[in-house]
This record gives sequence, C-alpha cells and structure tokens, in this order.
Amino acid sequence: MEEPTEPDTPETEPWSPRRRRLTGTLLVLILVGLVAFAPGPILRIIHTNNAHQLVDSLPAERDTLLAKREEFRAPLEQLGAPVRSWTEVSCSLAPQYSDGDGEQDIVMFYSQQCSLRSIELYPVPDELTDGASVAAWLGGHTAGDPTCSELIFDVLTPDAGAVGPDAYTPDLWWIDPDGTPPEDEPDRCMLAAPGGPRTAHTTVDVDEPLTASSYLVYTVWTPVTATDVGCDYAISSWLGGCVGEPDGFPVV
Repeated sequence: MEEPTEPDTPETEPWSPRRRRLTGTLLVLILVGLVAFAPGPILRIIHTNNAHQLVDSLPAERDTLLAKREEFRAPLEQLGAPVRSWTEVSCSLAPQYSDGDGEQDIVMFYSQQCSLRSIELYPVPDELTDGASVAAWLGGHTAGDPTCSELIFDVLTPDAGAVGPDAYTPDLWWIDPDGTPPEDEPDRCMLAAPGGPRTAHTTVDVDEPLTASSYLVYTVWTPVTATDVGCDYAISSWLGGCVGEPDGFPVV
C-alpha cells in the first residue's frame, strides 16, 4: 500500500516593491498617530487620578494647620471669637513656562496647585469704617488706594508676602461686603463662604449670622503642593506650546 503524500503547498509570491512601500507608509502613519494622539486620553486619566490623590491627601494636615493658626493669631486676641470658621482644600491652575534655549514664555504644561486653608471671619466694630482705621486699630497699615477690600500689613508674623509657597502662610484682609469694588475686580468685596468654587473637603467649625458692616478675614494656608495636569491638547505637550488650559481642571 502506498503511503499518503502531503499536498504541495503553493509558494507565496514575494511582495512587489510598490506593495512594500505602501505597507511601510501605512505602518509609519499608524505609529505617528499613536505617538501623537493616543496618549491624550491615557494621560488625562493619569492626570485626573493624580489630582484627586493630591486633593484627598491634604486634609491629613488639618491638625498642623490649626496649630499654626493659633500660633499666628496671637496679635488678633482683641477680636474675640470668630463668627465663621472653617477649613477646606483650595485649588487653582498655574501655567509652567519654557525655560530652555528656544523661544521663551511658552506655556509647556499646567500644574494643579492646592493648599489646605483655614478661614475665620471676625466682625469689625461699627466705628471703624475703612481699612486704614481698622489697620491702625490693630497696629498695622494698608497699602495702595482705599477700596472695599484691603490687605493689612505689619500685624501678623510672618507678614503677607514674607514667605514663599513652601511655608505656612497667614494673611489678614479687611472687607466691606456692601462696598463698591473696582471695575476690574467685581468680586473683590465678596466674603468667602464655605464650599466655594474649586474647593473640597470643607469642615465648618463655627457658622453664626453675619450682622456686622465689615469683617476681618484671617486665613492660614498650608504649603502649596502641585501635580502636572498637562495641556488642553495632548499633542501640544511635546510638539509645541499649550493652546489652552486642560479642560475639567483643577479637579476637586
């Protein structure tokens, strides 16, 4: 009996030069597309997750923040107790610029910067009707043109602007919520309230009616922490400057 034989397998014809060129071009285009566009959604997920982790990590610093608040508050003892007091995480976006040898002042990416802050509101006696009189009452002074919201200097230690973003920072403002704000700052005279925009993890300790004509707003910030959140278009992150802020950030 004869043994069965395998059928002959037809030989595969070699690709023509034209077919090889077309296939190579397609592969290059696919790779370019993957490198330029596919990372966008992936990076957005990574940036969002990192931003959430940053926001959720800051409430752990609340005890230290409250201790610093008490330490800095010593010059304000004459104010008595606040009528409103709370802590919250506050975030913002900050552009990060090119510092290389090429064209300068190009935004290469944005960072989400967050701090845990404590805010206290103290009513001001009715006989004190402007920022200068309030500052003098506390032994400090204001600067610039009088408005309905003025930063008070030489009362707290460290003073406003005396330390950088990597330190616990206090500031003190006098605000008349019924005053007339500058035309270019329509929200300047608004009093802060718990749970405002771009905030999270709000904890309210005191919340009494606001019946005074004006208030001192005492704020203490933890050191700023930040994470890279990219650009509006992923392709701009490595092929040029950003074209805008990343949509949906800061994440709180």
